[in-house]
Amino acid sequence: MAEERKRRGYVDWPYVLGLAALPVLIVALLFGVRQIQELTRYEPAYFTTEYVERYDTPGAVARALELALREGDAELMAELRGTKNLPTGLIPEPRLIFVFLLNVQGDYYQYLYFNSGNFNRVTENVKAHSDRYVVVEPGLYFYIDSGLWTTAAAPIAATWWILLVVYTAATYVYRRMAAARQRMFDR
Repeated sequence: MAEERKRRGYVDWPYVLGLAALPVLIVALLFGVRQIQELTRYEPAYFTTEYVERYDTPGAVARALELALREGDAELMAELRGTKNLPTGLIPEPRLIFVFLLNVQGDYYQYLYFNSGNFNRVTENVKAHSDRYVVVEPGLYFYIDSGLWTTAAAPIAATWWILLVVYTAATYVYRRMAAARQRMFDR
């Protein structure tokens, strides 16, 4: 084992480089999943001329979204999302009111709704897709597509790389010291 370590050095560099590439590979995998979701996500029936004309602005979607959230209308919510899956667990909130456009970040318009009964706030995201605007629910697709994934991934990856450098340096020092002790006491 000592002979093998002498041949390759004190650090197993292919292993360290593989660990360093791990966050990049995970992000690449998530982007691949997002691309597959993009291909299979939307229902073509919701992108006909009728729907394109009805939801031609983000404001039109925001107003219709208020109605869908108030009444708990799953069919209207599916129409607004334009996806193949019907929304589940949609609870009617009759005291919900549309407040204003909260934020615009990239392609996304974030609207704020307020429930005057329990004082909860609800934010919903709207973006353009295939000549019309759709509601995008928070999930993997939204976080990758909007770029918000960087707010979590960047600190995690930086922490990973810092720990990897510290561990690699500690391993190098430990093995170097072990080799020096071996040389010193093997005379």
